[in-house]
Amino acid sequence: MTQAETSDTSRIMQWASRQLADYDAHNPGTLFAEGVVLNVAQGYELQAAIAQLRRDRGERVIGYKVGCTSPRIRAQLGINHCVTGRLYDSERHASGAVLSHTEYTKLAIEGELAVELSREPTESDFSEIEVPLCVSRVVPVIELHNHVMRGERPSAGELIAHNAIHAGFVTGYGISRKKACGDPSLAIFADDRLLDECKGPALIQTISSSLRWLMEVVRDRGDRLGANQIILTGSIPSLIPIDENCRIRVDAPPFGSVDVKFIT
Repeated sequence: MTQAETSDTSRIMQWASRQLADYDAHNPGTLFAEGVVLNVAQGYELQAAIAQLRRDRGERVIGYKVGCTSPRIRAQLGINHCVTGRLYDSERHASGAVLSHTEYTKLAIEGELAVELSREPTESDFSEIEVPLCVSRVVPVIELHNHVMRGERPSAGELIAHNAIHAGFVTGYGISRKKACGDPSLAIFADDRLLDECKGPALIQTISSSLRWLMEVVRDRGDRLGANQIILTGSIPSLIPIDENCRIRVDAPPFGSVDVKFIT
């Protein structure tokens, strides 16, 4: 390793420690307010360094999220391509959970579908009209976000370094892949008030395209997807700020529903 490479690695590790400390203090990303700018590769390097620190303190990576899958979300975040982040066992919540606003910074949510894998995906698993064959279960989820970007302008590098602004997820039970039939839909409610919705084959197409993209990205960095991992496949509706006490519910027939209550 050259002196320059050693210096770069040392700087990434210093940033990783600071990023994680800021995240734990509910004040994420302060280094980006000081002018740090990262490209996509550097963002993933920093995300990986933070993941190692979290594993070292006992947290476990249980899957991945795919973000920026829809034009609406890309426009909101100023990004023109998909990104991925890691899911941690410490940030998974069961449907019906009660969570405090104080645990998040500018809390925002997405309603989407996740999948549990039965095995590693292969190219032959994918179709635009059905759930991929490597999926064991399809699950409605509410993804939680710290909706904070501190750089002078939106940046994919910063978004990725923030673990794609992921801050946890709430999961329903879902249904097996074999029961995933009919015309799917997804609706997001706050105390029974409809916030956003989507219907039709785009929900299945998003599962397939996101999982296929993730399979290739993970392989390119020398890792693999595998059995029992959870994959958040991305939201079609908008990223929704939550600034009041309320119960959020996502109804996603035929896949079931999931809800969470937010309090101060």
